Amino acid sequence: MKSNNELSITGQTYEGLSVINNMDIPELIATLNNKENYIKMLDVIDRNDAEDYTQFNDLEMIYLFVHHERDLDDVKNRTAGTKKEYLRELLQFYYRFIHNGGIYEFDVSRCDITTLLKSIKPRNIRKYQQWLKEAPLGKSGKPYSITTLARKTVVLKAFLSFLNNKGYITTPLHDALKTANVNRRDLPDRDLNSVEVIQLMAYYRDHPILYSLLAVLTTTGIRIQELCKTKMSDLSYDNGRYWLKVIGKGNVEREVLIHQNVFNTIKEFRKRRGQNMVLDKGDSSPIFTTAKGKEYNYKYLSNYITKAIRKTELPFVIHRKNPIGPHTLRHAYAIISAENGSDLLRISQSLGHKNVNTTMIYLEKTLARKNSASHSWANSDILNNI
Repeated sequence: MKSNNELSITGQTYEGLSVINNMDIPELIATLNNKENYIKMLDVIDRNDAEDYTQFNDLEMIYLFVHHERDLDDVKNRTAGTKKEYLRELLQFYYRFIHNGGIYEFDVSRCDITTLLKSIKPRNIRKYQQWLKEAPLGKSGKPYSITTLARKTVVLKAFLSFLNNKGYITTPLHDALKTANVNRRDLPDRDLNSVEVIQLMAYYRDHPILYSLLAVLTTTGIRIQELCKTKMSDLSYDNGRYWLKVIGKGNVEREVLIHQNVFNTIKEFRKRRGQNMVLDKGDSSPIFTTAKGKEYNYKYLSNYITKAIRKTELPFVIHRKNPIGPHTLRHAYAIISAENGSDLLRISQSLGHKNVNTTMIYLEKTLARKNSASHSWANSDILNNI
């Protein structure tokens, strides 16, 4: 890694441990998330008849993995957001082996600091995964949830497999990782019904910012990331209805209906921010902005909404095991749509799910209650005689 923070193409210039010590993970993410050097590095590889990845160092291999392209169509490759998340996961893994390797029985002093990944053994990976499972790194100082562990395992397993496939490491370290399967019982309870949504909306009726955010998230089912990325140019009016274009996972585009009264809440939101509501296909400014007129960071906004809902201290909020946040409102959209007669396929399409089975998870309890055999007892002789 060069001192000017540009990725070394040949891997010959590298500041070693100082790269990690002098740059925190957010800085490294910003540096490595730049795709500029990817093609140049592939050219370096292609100069030889056989692919040779041994000329690179650890950070460069992280870079190559994150920017690895499987498809000619950029839309089908990893998004910038996904790359950022992968970088965060892998840099945390790398940072921990440099600074806390002893916990995983790894002696960093015995290896080349620029290529320490080559010195990791299967037992180190097993120890790391066990530590990751038990360490109090999750919410409220608790261990990670099984869903978080599953996500981290998937990323790390894919990376280690990549290193092995490219010949950078000779041991299949990915085989040392246990799978972290997520069962439905492991998923947090995110059910929210129409009565609860009405109470929540009523609480924030006089708060234009939160009221609009809650209204849009609940009545469209869009993800918080999708909401933060919406532009004024994404809004359109057709045949008496407002539509909002959103870009979902995998850069898949879809439109969601914005009901008139929900549109009015957006107008009030923007009025409070000192912005107009003129529909303009040339206006690339964000629909929802901070007080400074900037695009929201989706994690910040998610935490803001979750904390605001917790502060309501409404009975159904207090007595829930899991906090209510933007993703809960997405579940609410699915549940209320089903209550109002929408079929599973339409709900799945509106949510932007690739697999209807994902939608089934959202609606499992609702559909189980709706389809319960006990409904057939309504006018039975037994019930009438109890």
